[in-house]
Amino acid sequence: MPPILYLIDGHALAYRMYFALTQGSGGSRWMTSSGEPTAGVYGFTSVMLRILEQEDPDYLAVAFDTGKTFRDEMYPEYKATRAKMPDDLRSQIARIQQLVDAFNFPRLEMEGFEADDVLGSVARQAVKNGLGVKIFTGDRDLLQLVDERIIVNLPGRMSLSEAKDYLPPDVKEYLGVRPDQIVDYKALVGDSSDNIPGVAGVGQKTAVTLLEAYETLDGIYAHLDELKPGVRNKLEENRENAYLSQKLALIVTDLDIPLDLEMARPDHFDPQELRDFFRVMEFRSLVKRLDGLELRYGKTSPQSGQQLSLFGDVQPVMSSVSPPVPAAGGLGVQIIDTPEKLNDLVARLKQAKMIAFDTETTSTDQMRAELVGISLAVEENTGYYIPVGHQTGQQLPLKVVVDALQGPLTDSRIPKAGHNLKYDFVVLARYGLKVAPLAFDSMIAEWLIDPASRNLGLKNLSWVRLDHSMTEIEDLIGKGKNQRSMAEVPIADAAAYAADDAAVVLRLMPVLQAELESTHSAALFKEMEMPLVNVLADMEMTGISLDIDFLKKMSQELGARLAEIEQDIYHAVGTPFNINSTQQLSKVLFETLGLKPPEGTRKTASGTYSTAAGVLESMQKKHPVVDWVLENRELAKLKSTYVDALPLQVNPQTGRVHTSYNQAGSRTGRIASSDPNLQNIPIRTELGRQVRHAFVARPGYQLLAVDYSQVELRIVAHMAQDQAMLDAFRADQDIHATTAAAIYNLDLDQVNSDQRRHAKAINFGLIYGMSPFGLTRTTDLTLAEAEDFVTAYFRRFPGVKRYLDGIRKKAAENGYVETLLGRRRYFPGLVNPSNQQTRNREEREAINAPIQGTAADIMKVAMLRVPVALKKTGLSGKMILQVHDELVLECPQDELVDTASLVRDVMEGAYPLDVPLKTDARHGINWGDLKSV
Repeated sequence: MPPILYLIDGHALAYRMYFALTQGSGGSRWMTSSGEPTAGVYGFTSVMLRILEQEDPDYLAVAFDTGKTFRDEMYPEYKATRAKMPDDLRSQIARIQQLVDAFNFPRLEMEGFEADDVLGSVARQAVKNGLGVKIFTGDRDLLQLVDERIIVNLPGRMSLSEAKDYLPPDVKEYLGVRPDQIVDYKALVGDSSDNIPGVAGVGQKTAVTLLEAYETLDGIYAHLDELKPGVRNKLEENRENAYLSQKLALIVTDLDIPLDLEMARPDHFDPQELRDFFRVMEFRSLVKRLDGLELRYGKTSPQSGQQLSLFGDVQPVMSSVSPPVPAAGGLGVQIIDTPEKLNDLVARLKQAKMIAFDTETTSTDQMRAELVGISLAVEENTGYYIPVGHQTGQQLPLKVVVDALQGPLTDSRIPKAGHNLKYDFVVLARYGLKVAPLAFDSMIAEWLIDPASRNLGLKNLSWVRLDHSMTEIEDLIGKGKNQRSMAEVPIADAAAYAADDAAVVLRLMPVLQAELESTHSAALFKEMEMPLVNVLADMEMTGISLDIDFLKKMSQELGARLAEIEQDIYHAVGTPFNINSTQQLSKVLFETLGLKPPEGTRKTASGTYSTAAGVLESMQKKHPVVDWVLENRELAKLKSTYVDALPLQVNPQTGRVHTSYNQAGSRTGRIASSDPNLQNIPIRTELGRQVRHAFVARPGYQLLAVDYSQVELRIVAHMAQDQAMLDAFRADQDIHATTAAAIYNLDLDQVNSDQRRHAKAINFGLIYGMSPFGLTRTTDLTLAEAEDFVTAYFRRFPGVKRYLDGIRKKAAENGYVETLLGRRRYFPGLVNPSNQQTRNREEREAINAPIQGTAADIMKVAMLRVPVALKKTGLSGKMILQVHDELVLECPQDELVDTASLVRDVMEGAYPLDVPLKTDARHGINWGDLKSV
């Protein structure tokens, strides 16, 4: 088998991969933390790596377009109808060329010609000189080059993995003609993507039939008299266009393109240069693949005097394989498995200026996990591992370890550091070791520096910030059905992994601290976010009680109603079917029942109309089945997600539910809840609200819920300094009624419910950057009415208009916005807009971020102060839930009034605004049935 030259069509492949990856996402996922778009680069890189991994090429080169070509001079309308390359893809071509250079592959270009011509010329000459050729492209025009020695590979329409090799029979099956007939085929049918005219009125079937009969375009025109009058007339009238199209479609194959085959070998890349490139582009998921290539090819350099020319004699060149380069930054690891070693470690810890710690456990659930080992570090290049729960190997008794570590790990003079500290703090606290003080969390630091960071995981953060590759947990315990517990991992293997987790935090500290200072985030980090770790940990460990019997009864009732709905649907349709199958449901609605889909409803990939919630909601009342299906979905989700799932999440040791609070779970600063998500308990429907009845206080206690009243609108009034809005809040008026009165020019007591509802929609809508069109979707207003409503609103509240315009301007100029307390959120897409969709989204988020972020900051201040105030006054109530603007406490019945008064005072005094912060306090034995205190 001859050596194979692999050729990549740079622009075409980047274009295809870009659209495959951004389809339906707007490209928002494919962006670095600095805002640089990456979809095209990532897709191209993935294909490049796949070629090197799976194809093992002998030689490889990449061709690029250079601009205008001879075809543009021949036919100015050539490609005139093609959509302009998206701006965010255009900027990625230079990055792709940088990648090719980093791989040290030749870049092939020629002024005045397309990449197709370059590829065609190089491919033909390579074949003449005894090589085989395989071309990777996104452009089917190159199929005309296919023959016994040239293969063309085209990617799938929506997937990187659906690529297909085209040989001559494949081309014939795909287009109906042979590769050598494609140019004449396009001369007849034209090409709308390139604006090649072809012969008007001649379609694909006709073209295939004509070429089957007469072989070529010349052959067809030589036999016009044999054709039917209709086809003959079209061909006669468009002869000039046909031959013009032939010239435009024909790939040039005789250009003199120099290619140094020695430089096209795949073993000349510099691994470090590529790692640097991947780190800048944040392609950590591809690094392991790069490691594999380094093992295969090694690192070599071209040997001078032995370069081969494509147009000279060709000899196969074999690449040499060198051993892998040892990993940088070797870490010294000490396993502490004897009393003597433990004593020495404790002495070392007592002299430390900072201690980083981490735990290895059997679960990600901090309230159920069993401790397997503790890792510690006091300097960057040395780590200690104390095994306590491995199934085999020499270890120390857990109690001995906990007792020994009590002194240094609770010493208030020695600050403690870690990554996602709260998890490790809770695990150790459950075993009687409450680590203090918690001074530095690298996850929270990274998040505060850049709330949109993709590098909150320690492995990613280490790689991006330090160029240090850490072992993945899957490498130790596996994944999927073959996953094992950390307790089953040999101690020596676990020790290296765990010690690195602790030591890396110390290496990250100075880097992140410097950035906290440069982004003016150091004070928030030290005074708000780090103290909050202890507060949230205490809330997680406290948990909340659940009424299991209530949920069991509710589950039975929901199950009965679901069965009833199912039978009603079957009866109405006339036959049973799978209601949860979107395809079957679509056929029932739009074929069996003959319902008309809403205007603009698209068919899915399966060829059936969508039955998404939005589609069905717009069809309500058109047929009972539609309403039943919607009810079925609501009840089924309620039953599976909450009613049946919550009892399974009761901790068997405490008898309570323990959520996990994530400080870094949102970009605005809000705290997130998970496993279970207790911030997302349904409240919009009466049935959904019933779930809250299952959350109950322990005997002799009450639940106390205190929430801020319209806190975000009060923040808007303060930020905007709009006099009318300030006056309304200072007078303690109903802000929505006041807004409606101002817009409709009515007295306050004349405002009706619809008018207030419209005013409420715009009050809250503006906080989220809502447009008049968005207002029509939340109200019954027409677009014209909504536009008039917004105009009237801004006329009555000009300060709000000035504020919103100012935020947009500041965000575009600075690239970030800030909360009142200085929390920043960055919007690189507004400084260097990549596309309008991204700009619009970021503009909406920039308007909301200072408002919602300030509300989150104020809540955090309150959460820090409430436990201190309770302890100071001798009250024993504890915070157990935080849900956006609401705090839920559990307190003794006889302390309810005093606790409510204290919490309201603390929350209302958390931050000084130009309008008063106001709270509402309610209490009850369950969360769903509360009354005012």
